[in-house]
Amino acid sequence: MATSTGRICCFTCNKAKATSKCAGCLKDFCFTHLTDHRQELANQLDDIEVHRDLFRQALNEQTTDPQTHPLIKKIDQWEQDSINKIHETVKEVRQVLFQHTLRHTNQLEEKLNLLTNQIRACREEDDIIEIDLSRWHNELIQLNEQLIKPQNIIIQYNSTPLVNKIHVDISSSKAHTIDEPIKSNEDRTTRSSLSYVDNKETSTKANGKIIQLSKALSWLLRHAVIKEGLQFQYDGYVFVKDVLKHPTFVNKYTIEDIHQCVETNEKKRFGLKNDRVTGQEMIRAQLKY
Repeated sequence: MATSTGRICCFTCNKAKATSKCAGCLKDFCFTHLTDHRQELANQLDDIEVHRDLFRQALNEQTTDPQTHPLIKKIDQWEQDSINKIHETVKEVRQVLFQHTLRHTNQLEEKLNLLTNQIRACREEDDIIEIDLSRWHNELIQLNEQLIKPQNIIIQYNSTPLVNKIHVDISSSKAHTIDEPIKSNEDRTTRSSLSYVDNKETSTKANGKIIQLSKALSWLLRHAVIKEGLQFQYDGYVFVKDVLKHPTFVNKYTIEDIHQCVETNEKKRFGLKNDRVTGQEMIRAQLKY
């Protein structure tokens, strides 16, 4: 907004000063607050890069081990539920069969005892005739058949399936498509210098780990300490050991990496000190750098 003197007010401090317009948000800022505005944009870019790196890490993990796909857990759960249902049904029908078999064998034993008494009496009295022998022979055949294949016991299968079949439905909806990143003019003009970039990348590869650590630390300490379950001690400091236990850093960075990151950071983004009580190292993001 222009004043009576013709000067434009800074969007941040609302004072009439010499200003510059941001080409992105089209707001006017004085020199001091333009610097702050650009720094805030740089911080936001840092956050985006950190989230990109975290996504790449998750993507690499899923590529290396497809079992980490979230839908695999649903399939595993279906498998376990199906197995449990089958086990429960098997247990029930076995119990029914055992109970009926016990009653059936008791009945067969009673018939066998009756036949045994008849045979014993026949031998004691020495009163053996062909009709009794034929009858006892047939009775033993029947008892044996009833033992092997009981006539009143059969296995039936329900027409309704015990377990519902599952399948993976691959949708062709556009909701699953990913737009390609927009290529700027700078992208096109830099193609001719790719060989130079490749050479430069080789020379800076050793510093890549520290650069990524710096971005991750900046994101964690400036925006996500409480959200990520860490605890501030005082003056914005967090114990280094707690940082190294965070999933983003565990088994990936060491305390020596953090020392190198703090010492080599040109913008002095971080501060290190020892706790007065425990002597443990603490780190914080500097408010101004």
